[in-house]
Amino acid sequence: MFTIEDIVGDVVYIVFKNEDRLSNLGVSGSSHFLIKGYDHLGIWVEHPGLYTTKTEDSSGKPLPEDKVVKDKLEATFLVMWDLISTIMHYPDREGYDFPSEFDKNIGFKEGK
Repeated sequence: MFTIEDIVGDVVYIVFKNEDRLSNLGVSGSSHFLIKGYDHLGIWVEHPGLYTTKTEDSSGKPLPEDKVVKDKLEATFLVMWDLISTIMHYPDREGYDFPSEFDKNIGFKEGK
């Protein structure tokens, strides 16, 4: 049996019912996302391309194009369950399927 827990930590393809609901986050539509977790509200995914851009120097003057600094921001966002039409998973495909977060051995082991 396959459950939602099996895709946490994997890259999946999510098809949205209404792609406009995520446009204010800079997400333009159905795409591949790294799954970070899930809860009763929906599925948490890594934002695919959120950046801050420094376009001015310390005195407020515009930087030349070759001096503009673009930094990637680590961010996750919630995709509500009602927005998801379907999710496609790629079992055993390199770069998409990673070891489950729930299969990690964390804690202490009792010795004999």
